[in-house]
Amino acid sequence: MSGSGNDLELMDRAERDEYLRCSASPAYFIDSYCWIEDKVRREWIPFRLWPAQYCTLKDIISASQVIILKARQLGLTWLLIAYGLWMLLFRPGSGVLLFSRRDTEASDLLSRLKQMHARLPGFLKATVTVSNEHEFSFGELGSVAQSFPTTKHSGRSFTATLAVVDEADFIRWLKQLLNAVKPTVDAGGKLVLLSTIDKENWGSEFKRIWNRAAKGLNKYVPIFLPWTVRPGRDLAWYAEQALDYEEDDLLQEYPITPEEALAPRSSSKRFSPGWIRECRGEREVIDDRNAPALPGMAIWRSAQPERCYLLAADPAEGNPSSNPSAAGVLDAETWEMVARLYGRFEPDVFGDYLVQLAEYYNSAVICVERNNHGHTVHLQITNVLNRPTLLYLNPFDGKDGWLSSVKYKTQAVNNAAQVLREGGCTIHDEATLGELAIFEAATLKAPVGEMDDLAMVVVIGLAALRWPSLRVPGEVKSYLISAVDPLKDKSF
Repeated sequence: MSGSGNDLELMDRAERDEYLRCSASPAYFIDSYCWIEDKVRREWIPFRLWPAQYCTLKDIISASQVIILKARQLGLTWLLIAYGLWMLLFRPGSGVLLFSRRDTEASDLLSRLKQMHARLPGFLKATVTVSNEHEFSFGELGSVAQSFPTTKHSGRSFTATLAVVDEADFIRWLKQLLNAVKPTVDAGGKLVLLSTIDKENWGSEFKRIWNRAAKGLNKYVPIFLPWTVRPGRDLAWYAEQALDYEEDDLLQEYPITPEEALAPRSSSKRFSPGWIRECRGEREVIDDRNAPALPGMAIWRSAQPERCYLLAADPAEGNPSSNPSAAGVLDAETWEMVARLYGRFEPDVFGDYLVQLAEYYNSAVICVERNNHGHTVHLQITNVLNRPTLLYLNPFDGKDGWLSSVKYKTQAVNNAAQVLREGGCTIHDEATLGELAIFEAATLKAPVGEMDDLAMVVVIGLAALRWPSLRVPGEVKSYLISAVDPLKDKSF
């Protein structure tokens, strides 16, 4: 076996043991032997992995496609460069492709890798055969790293074991680039997208990929890293940064949650990031074997005896090009979202799933948005259940479901804003929180190209809790804000 500057047989025992440890563990190699440049101190320092960097590296190693949304200055670009160097040295024949916005930035990525290699001890170095602004190779190992500025045709005809796209949200041609490097993943390589957020480009490909990854609708593993993961940062540090930034810029550079990072400029959004943060829950998804096995379902709390629940639903057409259908179960007493259902389902299939989910949650009242597909869902629920008392009966017009006309949708959104502002509900689902964060004030829906189905589930569900169904048994109303008489409510 060879690959460093010397054969293993020529190393002393200590060097050979270290080489084998490095070969077996990228984290050990990086933490023990890699150096990075400290821009503040203007010197090179040992790369000592923080816990968040170590966990991120594990995720990158185990996945083929990763998308990382992060705050600034977390050392993730250095981490990926170090991992790329490990591949080049210890996995002969590796190819590492480094992409950034412009040529100078792409060349800088490769320069960092070369300088990191130059600072390794001799027994870990490999013989360099090519070294220029865009290529760095070890001919003896058959390994090569290349850097590229991003154009429509970047990376085409190249394959690699690792492709890294740095500051991906700022890359204009990201979609074309990903199409070009897709063979890398198809051939068994890894693709990592890494970026802070560009709030000036709302409909970007990076945001689209992230939002779909957060909902489990593509193959990317989403990783979010807030400003808090860097050791030494505390609330005092954050307060100091806040003095130098406008609120929107602060949330762009140093977000604490994905919804803060992804939120559009505050002038255009209906729900403040601060409101959403107050309602953000921390519970993990649980495996409840007593619940129905439904595709696209996530549960945070099992059904509890004697508790009352509301099941809100936003149905869609169900074909491959339509929006997904979405539903959420809300605890009628605490207003916590305890479960959600999300996916592209035919309306009749969606109705069947709603029936099963409602039955599990103690015969929850089902409130479906009243639209074309909603009528089909209502019909299916009535046919399957044959128990119309489980359907939400709107107290304002005496019909099943919630009518999202301009008048009633506006009132429902305003109600949701009040509840979120007062911290009156709890939402554990990151995808739902993300959709609430992008909900536009002017249009009362998501920006063009984005989805708001999960956000509408919250809006409809909170409206149904605020103005309970005429069919809800009287004893349940004690769990709801139900003192309003719709006929006397001056807001309608």
